[in-house]
Amino acid sequence: MFVVTVLPLGLELDVPADQTVMAAAHDAGYIWPTECGQAASCGLCVSIIREGVENCGEMPEDERETLERTLGSAPDDRRLACRLTVTGPVTLTKRGVRREGE
Repeated sequence: MFVVTVLPLGLELDVPADQTVMAAAHDAGYIWPTECGQAASCGLCVSIIREGVENCGEMPEDERETLERTLGSAPDDRRLACRLTVTGPVTLTKRGVRREGE
């Protein structure tokens, strides 16, 4: 289990190695902005990696395609939370993450 800090919320999220950041957030009772239901097609869950880029899992092809389509490229410091896995601590920024019911 690895800690992903989500700014500006200040959430410290425990993420198992075999789970995406978005799935771990949902399991912990948080809503992560998305429209495609974790299908890596809308690009709304894109997050800015502030620290720990080296701890981010390999970028799958569907994530790369969506980042290239929505951002014009697939930089290492932009990742889709619906595809992002981690192998160590990561700090990222994603506005709109909130606890369910808020």
